[in-house]
Amino acid sequence: MATIYRHQRLVFLKTANDKYELFGEGVTDMTVAGNAKTAEKQYVHQQNAAGGLSGYAPTMSITAEAQDTDPALLYIMDIGKTWDIGSKAHTDVVSVDLFAGTKDSRPAVQQPIVISIDNPGSGPAGEALAVTATLTYDGSAVIGTWNETTKTFTAGVVPANLAVK
Repeated sequence: MATIYRHQRLVFLKTANDKYELFGEGVTDMTVAGNAKTAEKQYVHQQNAAGGLSGYAPTMSITAEAQDTDPALLYIMDIGKTWDIGSKAHTDVVSVDLFAGTKDSRPAVQQPIVISIDNPGSGPAGEALAVTATLTYDGSAVIGTWNETTKTFTAGVVPANLAVK
């Protein structure tokens, strides 16, 4: 059994011209919250309610220090300049597992998102601009594979030899 580290799960953001860019330089935290939705019912003849899982409303929070070398972060900062809520704020991310597969075929998940800016790049004097954003998952995820060389996602069933065990 081997430990899987954060740097082994990369996230790419679809930016201008439908190009995927790695969240990298400057990003210090990227945390996904599932935000499970439950349905609960209690009938008159029951002492306790019964519940179940009815879905998820996942989000990914990003914490970063502004860097002029990270196209994904610059894309987010650009949205924050005008508080864009249009098409630029609606895009995709692809999460890629480097601990499985090969360079040209890694297991991956593509997810439509909506970017909301929490801090577009501000902070105290003498420090790097702080950038925080929330990526709200928008619809269903698509399973597939990622080619590291071409930075392309291909939808489809992940072959058994690539599946995480």
